[in-house]
Amino acid sequence: MFEVNDIFDTILFRTTTLTGFVFYWLPIICILSPTYLSPFAFVDSTQEFKAYRMVQFDLYGQAYGSRQAFVSSEVRLWSNTNLNRKAALIRLEKLTIERFRSLISKGINSLFVVTPTTNSQWTGEQKSDICDLETILLGESVPIPVYFLPETQQTNDLYKSIESRRDSTKDSALAVLYDMITADGYQLSVNTGKYSQRTDSVLYNIAGKLIGHGIEERLPKILLVAHYDALGLANGLIQGADSNASGVLILLKLIRLFSKLYAKQTTRAKYNLHFLFAAGGKLNYQGSKKWIDDYHDQKHQQQLPNDIDVVICLDSLGQSNELFMHVSKPPKETQPAGILRELLTQLSEKSTYGPLNFEQVHKKILKTTDFVAWEHEKYSWSKLPGFTFSRLNSSKSCSHSSISDVRNDVELASIERNYQYISDALIRLIFNKTDLNLSIIDRTYLLSNQQSDYDQISFTKQWLTFLTNYSRSPSLLTKTHPIVVALEQYAHRYLTNVAKTTIRPSKKDPEFVFFDGDDDQGRQLYVYRIKPAIFDLVLAIFIAAYLGIVYVMTAHWSFILNILIHYKPLTKTFLSSSTQYGGYKRKTN
Repeated sequence: MFEVNDIFDTILFRTTTLTGFVFYWLPIICILSPTYLSPFAFVDSTQEFKAYRMVQFDLYGQAYGSRQAFVSSEVRLWSNTNLNRKAALIRLEKLTIERFRSLISKGINSLFVVTPTTNSQWTGEQKSDICDLETILLGESVPIPVYFLPETQQTNDLYKSIESRRDSTKDSALAVLYDMITADGYQLSVNTGKYSQRTDSVLYNIAGKLIGHGIEERLPKILLVAHYDALGLANGLIQGADSNASGVLILLKLIRLFSKLYAKQTTRAKYNLHFLFAAGGKLNYQGSKKWIDDYHDQKHQQQLPNDIDVVICLDSLGQSNELFMHVSKPPKETQPAGILRELLTQLSEKSTYGPLNFEQVHKKILKTTDFVAWEHEKYSWSKLPGFTFSRLNSSKSCSHSSISDVRNDVELASIERNYQYISDALIRLIFNKTDLNLSIIDRTYLLSNQQSDYDQISFTKQWLTFLTNYSRSPSLLTKTHPIVVALEQYAHRYLTNVAKTTIRPSKKDPEFVFFDGDDDQGRQLYVYRIKPAIFDLVLAIFIAAYLGIVYVMTAHWSFILNILIHYKPLTKTFLSSSTQYGGYKRKTN
């Protein structure tokens, strides 16, 4: 006789029955669903990325850059129609200023931009894409967090995964509901709060000089200047290879050259040569402003007239065979700046050191604004004659302050050629040998064994690598920064009266303000794979229904057994199923 225990064994423990499915298979399916049912996957492991936040600083009371940093939001592709209170992900080549403003109007709470790495060669199209964007974004305050992700395989996989999620807002209501329940999403998190103002917003000028032949106080001066900071959209992506690592490099080479020349009494010119590594070049040339103020204060106290013959500023000299001499007022032919212009014109026409197109560019100073285009304009404002050497014919060039100004674009041959032309003209000026037919001091002597074991190209290459290995954003150039330390040590090695001057903003009306948290290491971006919020509701309903079925079956178990016992065909099915699938049958006495 078939007993109740046989029915209980068959129903509860055999997997071919309805109750077996409810008690056995259904929990297993739910447990294995994250692995085998991808539409119903719950959560993947966390991924980590390096994200570089957009720069943030204040200049003359105006806020610049991103004013927020904290991010905890679901991310969607920039083309998605529903971006309200979501993070937007976009590639650099697709981000225009019009599209940026459109994304802001759609209510995004953060923006993540995938950019080429600084170690790669940027194409002309990529540089053009970022040019307009940087010009606008670096000139205003951005209310949302903006982060930049260097393009890697991991970043591309994340982008493709987010891109593969279809935008079902144009599908049927059922398709939209299904997509809302089953689609995967990604949560981005950057655990960094709003940055506060730093109490130690300072910059550092490094200056030194070489004393000429004669009474120092009575000799005219020539000042050579190069600012050593760089600017771009994100601190960790700034290399500033051309602007202005190339200018710093030529100044380093000129210091080494003239230190050897001034080391001997017989080859010392009747000029005092002053050299300045200026800070804050990208902050309206704060370093030059500080040097000018100190110079005028000293002259006023000693009641002496200005003794600067010419100020030569070096900026962006690492590419092309063009050299522009930017002036605020065209110098006369008898003035030092005019003599240098004539010498460079003649040297370039003869192609003494290779092909060079030399040209003077005249631009008047706009006194209606506190901002200047070129560094020499700061000196021209203060009645000090000066000009800027640059390969750029306009200060509005994109590469002047851009993360696309990378090491791979700089040409060592261009730096060397510009250095040769500038140094030749300068030597002829200070020794009053303007006739090109007359040979100047033996260049073999000048270029050999310049207190260094490296030749010219090796010297240039190693310093260029060093300067571009560190971000030179103004806010990062602290007293102990490797670039500041190295330039100071170099000046002490070759120059006299070396001084490192601290530049502090005014307490009442600060010229510039930096913020805590700035660094060049980037922030840790955590990416979590998630399900939409409605999925939790559907899952809760499913679990509640399942538990309800189990409860009903348990509460009315005797009733269910009676039905099954009196339904003989079903009982035979249970018995045959038990025998077919390896079941057992109790023996009766």
